[in-house]
Parts: sequence; structure tokens; C-alpha cells
Amino acid sequence: MKKIVYILFFMLFLTSCMFAQKFTASVSSNRVAVGEAFQLQFSLTGPGNNFKLPALSDFDVLEGPYQQSSTSINNGSVSQTSSLTYVLSAKKEGKYTIGSATVSSAGKAIQSNPISIEVIKGSGTSANQNNNTSNPQAVTKPTSADIGDNIFVRTNVNKSKAYMGEIIEVTFKVYTRMEMQMRGLSKLPSYDGFFVQDIKNKEQTKQTNETINGITYVVGEVYKTYLIPQHTGKLTIDPFEIECVVRQKSKRKPRDIFEQMMGVGYEDVMYPLKSLPVFIDVQALPEEGKPEGFSGAVGTYTYKAVLSKEKVKANDAVNITLTLSGKGNIKLIEPPKVNFPEDFETYDAKTNEAITVNGNGISGTKTFDYLVIPRHEGEYKIEALNFSYFDPAKKEYITLPTPTFNVHVDKGDGTSATVIGGGTTKEEIKVLGSDIRYIKTNTQLKEKENFFFGSTLFYISLISPLLTFLLFIFIRRKNIENNKDGIAVKSRKATKMARKRLVIAEQYLKSGNKELFYIEIFKALYGYISDKLNIPVADLNKEHISTTLKSRTVSDSTIEKLISTLDNCEYARYAPSAVSGDLNGIYNSTVELITKIENEIV
Repeated sequence: MKKIVYILFFMLFLTSCMFAQKFTASVSSNRVAVGEAFQLQFSLTGPGNNFKLPALSDFDVLEGPYQQSSTSINNGSVSQTSSLTYVLSAKKEGKYTIGSATVSSAGKAIQSNPISIEVIKGSGTSANQNNNTSNPQAVTKPTSADIGDNIFVRTNVNKSKAYMGEIIEVTFKVYTRMEMQMRGLSKLPSYDGFFVQDIKNKEQTKQTNETINGITYVVGEVYKTYLIPQHTGKLTIDPFEIECVVRQKSKRKPRDIFEQMMGVGYEDVMYPLKSLPVFIDVQALPEEGKPEGFSGAVGTYTYKAVLSKEKVKANDAVNITLTLSGKGNIKLIEPPKVNFPEDFETYDAKTNEAITVNGNGISGTKTFDYLVIPRHEGEYKIEALNFSYFDPAKKEYITLPTPTFNVHVDKGDGTSATVIGGGTTKEEIKVLGSDIRYIKTNTQLKEKENFFFGSTLFYISLISPLLTFLLFIFIRRKNIENNKDGIAVKSRKATKMARKRLVIAEQYLKSGNKELFYIEIFKALYGYISDKLNIPVADLNKEHISTTLKSRTVSDSTIEKLISTLDNCEYARYAPSAVSGDLNGIYNSTVELITKIENEIV
């Protein structure tokens, strides 16, 4: 019965293929420059063989062919599609026609459609370097020729030219046309010359579709951050690296026709991918129109200044609060410099900030609270505390004005100062108005006698160097004696080394990396047994471990638990997704196991 089902399924497959025969050719772009790489793809629906490539004498074959095939079943209809992809570049200008390719199917020769290509003057860039790294839209070539242009990564920036202090949005993306799973970033770039502001509450990886050179890719946003250039010139964002697991056809041949039609024979392959560097041209802020006292603020802001009260007594405190809100490099803005009257005692500004960093940029509010104390009565004026910033969108400086504050100071009572507002520096302004102390006239001074010579402290100071030297000699000899036996030293340090490895395992436990967690647990146990029993790692095996531990009076239950843990770790190294269990429990169990062996072994 099973054979009859296979035969019927095979006949259905052949019948569907006969009525769905299609052989087409396509290119990624019909207009290319000399030396520019483009793709030529031949797609065949149904079975075929004896493929013959058309003449390509006017082009250089840079890569390929890359072969892909798939089988699908839809409402009982079976279709098989295979494709060959070449990466070409034109040798010279002109209009060319790529002829028809041929393939044999069911005893007949099938031809693909011809394709017209227009080749224009090139930019002088070679085919292998046609990705302009200074352009934020430049496409990164894949690191492995086995997958061609079907998967690659790149660093996207929202601008390649920026002013110093202007925010640049940086996004790391993966582009794929294959079934893929990201394993995570293996290396983030360095940001020399930039102030970095990461998004704290990152969203899950977003997936969108993008079309590049006529080819549609599934795009995954891996990481996003904001950079603020700190000096002018050409700054570099270094490449980032990521590991991806790609499902591709296995080199193992299917065992039967049923396995072939059902898509069996695929395997997951790890591919490390690396982006190209990106260059940012950072310009200095224009000198023309730069306001006096400009502090380097770049973005868009609102600003206000508030005086706590305009009429006070001498030695009473007054607060001036400056509130800055907006979007830009607000994180880097320092407190504005305020010119207070000379008769005012001033203190450093107290800064409070509520800044949000999310997918929309860097924005928030920053307040600067100045506490001042007028010491003498009179009429005083605090000049306008204007704030200036540079708007990169308008390419101009904008000044936000504030009013001039008039402060009337009455004569104080000379006893104390009233402090308004919360703690500012200078010892938090605990006592004011009593900063002059009166001199006492009836104080009698008495000479203090010196009793150090001949005292107990004198004799202790005299003999302490000798006692210290003798203690050092004793400790030194003890260490030399303990370290004579190298095997004993290694055994004593076994637990210490195991705990160091367990610290690394705990880090992977917190990050949820199951595979690396099991690897570190395995290393910790194997390393501990090797050091404790003085057995080289190359000679370690489960039988040797069991025999040696039994001879050292370790209980059978402890040995069985050790061997079981080693087996689970070794299995998890090759199939982490197939292993289940509480990682916290496994970690705690390993710590208890090492402690138990340490207590039982003799």
C-alpha cells in the first residue's frame, strides 16, 4: 500500500510539472554603468537538465552561478522551481542583448527570453568596489560566496554630512531573501569622535520589505543608536559583525523521491556577516551670526527663566530657575553662565534633567537652579539670561530671550538667612548670616607638655619594624613550603578556578544564552576534575573519572550526578534547543556538586 501511495504521488508530481513548464531570464537592472555589478537570473519551473548559458563576451562574470531550488504543494498541485544566478559587469558602453539560454525538459529544448541592457559611462569605480561606503544607502557585499547577494548587512545613517553637535541616527540592518535566524551581534563598532546615546528600552527586531536594484529583500532592524559628533573632519563608524543561521539545501542527496518532494535535505548553516565602514563628514558650526556666549546647543528648543521673588531682605536667598526643553544634544548642554551683581553671593547651579531616548530621537527637559544671596540692601538688576542654539534644519542661530529681573533688597536683621529651594553646593547652605564669629578676650592659653619620649607608644614604635620584618620572613617561608608540591598547589586551586568559570556561566545565564551557558558549565566541571585529580584534560573520560573518584572515597551518588551533568552539558553543546530544564537549577546544582566533591574527596 505504501508503494502505491509513493507511485501515485510521483505521477502527480510529473503531471503537474508537465503543465507548469516555464523558463525565464531577468536582470536586477536594465541600465547599468561600466564596471557596475548586476545580477542575471534564470528561473525554471519544473524539471530540466543540460542548461546552456548564452554568449556573454561583452560582460565579465564576477560571481556565480548560485543555485537555488524549492518544491511546493498547493491544493494538490506540485511545483518545483530552480534558479541560477550570475553576477556580471559590462566591459564598455553601448546597448547589448543577452541571448536566450536553453534547457532540456521532457525531451524538448526550452529557451528563455532575451534581455536588453543599456550600459552607460562608469564612475571609475571597479566592480568589486562599487559600493560607496560614504553613501548611507551603499549595499554591503556578503562575506560568503556560497549565498551571494541573497543576504548581507549594512549600517544605515540618516545623514552622511552633519554639523558638530548634530544628532545622527544609526541603524544596523540585515537584508535577506533566504530563510534566516539571527543569533545576535558579535561585535559592535567603535565610535571614536562621537558621543553615543543608546536606546535603553529597545523594541524587538522590526521586519520590513525594501527593494534594491529591482530586488525585494526582507529587512530586519538589528540595532539602533544615536551619535553626536564631538569634533570636525571625516569621522568613521566602524563595521559591525553579526552571526546568522541560514537554511540552505544540504549536500546530502535525498534518500527517496518522497523526501525530495517534501523538501527534506536542508540544513542550517552559520554565516558570520560584516558591514562596511561608514564615513561622516562633520562640518564646523558657521561663524557668521554666532551669538556671544553660544554654548554649543544644536537642535530645536524652548526656554524660560523664573525668579522666585523680586523683594527680599539682605541675607535671604533667591532662586533663579532656567528651564530648557526640546530635541537635540540637550544631554551635553552645560549650565548657562549668569552675571550676577557683585554684592550677591552665588553658588553652582543645581541641574535636573528628564531626557528620553527612543525611536523618535533624543528629547526632554533640563532645569538649572541658581541660588544667590544678596548681602547688602539696595536695588539690583539681573541682566537678561538669553539662550542661543543652532538649528541644523534652518542652518541658522536662534536666540531665545528672557526678561531683565529687578531685585529690591531691604535691610536685614543681621541674624539669619532664609534659604529658598533645595540643596545647592557650598555645604548645602546650612547657616548664613552668622559667618562672623566674635573674639573671646578672657581665654587663657596653657602650654601642652610632651610625654611621648618613654611612653608605651614610643617603645611600640621602636620595636614594630623588627616585628614586621620577622613576620614577613615567617610568611615567606610558609609560602615557599606550601608551593613546593606543584600537584598539591594545583589541587588547592581547583575549586577557585572552577568558581571563576562558573562566574562566566552565570553571565550567560542572565543573558539567556543557553548554548554558551552549557559550554561554561562543562568547562568548569572538567577543569575542576582535571586540577583536583591531577589528570590531563586529554586523558579525561567518564570511566577514568569514576574510577579515580571512587578511590578517593567519593560516594557513588555524587559520581553518578557528576557524570549525568557532564552528559547533559555535552549534549547541549551540539543541540541547545533540544535541551530543556531550569538553567538556574542547573547552575545551583553544579555549585552544590563541586562543594560536595570537595567535602567528600580525600
